[in-house]
Amino acid sequence: MRLLKLLIVAFLLQLSISTQAQLVWKQGYVLLNTGDTVKGEIKIPKKEFDFYSKVMVKRSEDEKKTFNPAKAKEFSFEGTRFVSKQVDGETTFVKCLSAGSLNLYEYQYEWQSGNNIIYKSEFYLEKANTTEMVKVKSGHFRKIVEEFMSGDTALLKDVQDKKYDFEQLTEVFQQYNDWAKTQKS
Repeated sequence: MRLLKLLIVAFLLQLSISTQAQLVWKQGYVLLNTGDTVKGEIKIPKKEFDFYSKVMVKRSEDEKKTFNPAKAKEFSFEGTRFVSKQVDGETTFVKCLSAGSLNLYEYQYEWQSGNNIIYKSEFYLEKANTTEMVKVKSGHFRKIVEEFMSGDTALLKDVQDKKYDFEQLTEVFQQYNDWAKTQKS
């Protein structure tokens, strides 16, 4: 009887593990460089890092396509958007954290430290309707805000008064972009 219970527990554990290992797909789209849009389900990889090199879209059970950053301008699912950009001379997908007058992107890369692989992030800003990206470093956070967001005096004062720091980078960009929208009206 005890053996039977152990076998049942082992079976249920195995079933639980295999269910978790199944692929996850979310509704989304891929915008190709040709201007065509491929709608379908986007494969959600186990590690977000995998989004930076390719995206797989499934239109049906029989039709799955993989696109790299050289072939796709962007892809999106559930409000998360990745855009194809040049980083250090290489075309890659970057995650769009804030979009508007100033776009904020996150780029992830692998870094080997001893026997461990570490995933690191770099952040870039880009003025709307331009292609030049500027790296945002934690030590130059206030300088970047002063240079690119000087029109929003309230935000500039909050950053200078240290109400915000580098960890609130996305929040600062979103607040600036919300302010910039009101200036265009």
